[in-house]
Amino acid sequence: MPVQKLIERLQASIGLSEDDRSKLVNMPETVKTFADGEYVLREGERAFHCAVVMNGFLVGQKIVGTRNQILSVYVPGDMPDLHTLHLLRMDHDLCSAGPSTIAFVQHDFLSHLLMNSPTLTHAFWRETLVDAAVCREWVANLGSRDALSRVAHVFCELATRLEVVGLLQEDQFRLPFTQQNLADICGLSTVHINRTIQELRRGGLIEWKGRVVTLCRRKELELVAEFVPDYLHLSEAKQPESRMRHAYSKTGPKRAML
Repeated sequence: MPVQKLIERLQASIGLSEDDRSKLVNMPETVKTFADGEYVLREGERAFHCAVVMNGFLVGQKIVGTRNQILSVYVPGDMPDLHTLHLLRMDHDLCSAGPSTIAFVQHDFLSHLLMNSPTLTHAFWRETLVDAAVCREWVANLGSRDALSRVAHVFCELATRLEVVGLLQEDQFRLPFTQQNLADICGLSTVHINRTIQELRRGGLIEWKGRVVTLCRRKELELVAEFVPDYLHLSEAKQPESRMRHAYSKTGPKRAML
């Protein structure tokens, strides 16, 4: 089912009726695969459909001066260009990070669907608001955290988002990113990223072997990252118990465990 992860996301956030799930299951879509680095949409292009990530990762990115800045990361179940229902031209690039499979749904169909389902209208509107909340957190991450906390925060966020759609197993997930991708997310050089990853490894907080990331001591990693998932606006009823109990002290020593 191409949109299964999307249904899981919406079910986790607000819940869906049987009728709304049926409408999503029966959406007409075109499924395409993309290679690593291949563009789904380019800045300036007009969109006539919305993408649903089925497998893999997409990133929103923009060239700023001579650097590439990754603005956002999208995981299975996300609709990275939902805003193009109203803002037709892309103001940034959308491309695949690693291989990905994407389902495309025409704008005309989505507009008709939302006109006939207040619940789905609410759900999709909520998705755009959460996307904006994540963007605000990323601005804070880039502007206010040091390199170690910044990188740790990315790992914690991805783990939490993948957990919602069943893609985190025993605090382990697949990640086809290169260190250059992570550098473009965190606004750091690849040399700085390499040193930071090694520091997290030496502290026994993560392992990153090939395409698999393991959060070895997740709670301690979250302390280093100052990670509190409130900005993801997960339904409290659906959040894992460990996340509900999580709290951190901004005044506590972040690196006592390193």
